[in-house]
Amino acid sequence: MSLLVVESDPEADSSIADLLKQLGYASLSASNLKTAAEICDHAQPQLVICQRLDWANTLAAQYRNIPVALASRDTSRSVLLCAFHAGVADVWEWPIEVEQFGELVGNVLQRNCSASRQTDRRLDQFVQDLERDQRAGRYIQLGMLPPNPMAIDRYRLHHKIAPSLILSGDFVDYFRVSERYFVFYVADVSGHGASSAFVTVLLKNFSRRLRREYRPSMLTNPGEILEWLNRELLDQKIDKHVAMFIAVGDLDENVVRFANAGHFPPAILSSNGTARFLELTGKPIGLFDVVSYEIGTVELSVGDQLFIFSDGVIDVLPQDSLPEKERSILDAVKVSDTVHSVWQALGLSMSESSEGPDDITCLSVLRES
Repeated sequence: MSLLVVESDPEADSSIADLLKQLGYASLSASNLKTAAEICDHAQPQLVICQRLDWANTLAAQYRNIPVALASRDTSRSVLLCAFHAGVADVWEWPIEVEQFGELVGNVLQRNCSASRQTDRRLDQFVQDLERDQRAGRYIQLGMLPPNPMAIDRYRLHHKIAPSLILSGDFVDYFRVSERYFVFYVADVSGHGASSAFVTVLLKNFSRRLRREYRPSMLTNPGEILEWLNRELLDQKIDKHVAMFIAVGDLDENVVRFANAGHFPPAILSSNGTARFLELTGKPIGLFDVVSYEIGTVELSVGDQLFIFSDGVIDVLPQDSLPEKERSILDAVKVSDTVHSVWQALGLSMSESSEGPDDITCLSVLRES
């Protein structure tokens, strides 16, 4: 335990240091505020003792976690009010007998220790409450996800989301909108944690509205869905944007029409032992007043499968360059036929949480017959 004595008068400094030595305390000394601040920054003393009111007030205001005591010949009411208003822990009348000095020093240290323990307890409780609330939020978030896996006619959809935190900014949904069409998407909300997870609630609400309020043209042009959602997010003024891959499956023609709102990496088509990216560009939703999207079309034969990843997978792959990472994803898809097998082929943990700095999501859409 070290204590800091701040005094420009060497004799006064020596008298305080001598008393502390008699009491068994090690002490450091500073002859000016700059040196005192440097010691407080690096040595973190348990107590600072000053004999100048202005210095005591300055240090007390600057270092709220270190108690500062004023040892002064002037303990008038005005001095006391000024010191305590600045945050000084105690004011001692100087000079003082060693026994009383030891008692006063001990009292300040004990109060500070008790306050630290109380602060630690409050912090622990706060963390526990936050984790409990986030776990409850995660439970709600999981409840918003679609059945996993889910069959829509002759297509099977399966997903996996591994959040980097308890709550996820990635979201997946898929649902039928008519006898002929079904919709599926992967969304990656900017940022992490609770604020991004809140946007996934809006996305789930949007899915419900889409099933009720879609225009027939949206089923052949999913870019119109993205334009609609872009307006909705801008109206919310939540300062979040979303990268999204969205597609509409046509059960009569076995065709998938898709659009990409800044989603990366591109969706992957796995067919007959080959894999290729479905390259398509577009602006993220929630950033620009005016957006438009190109539409891609792919026909799915029996056994063909789409894989859609969020960009969190790029962050955890060990390869050095982006082209190498993209190649490793294609290679993993070539030898995999399920979400779990492609997860393992990429060397990702099968735990419920991501080991990287971002959420990781994978959605697969397989034509079974």
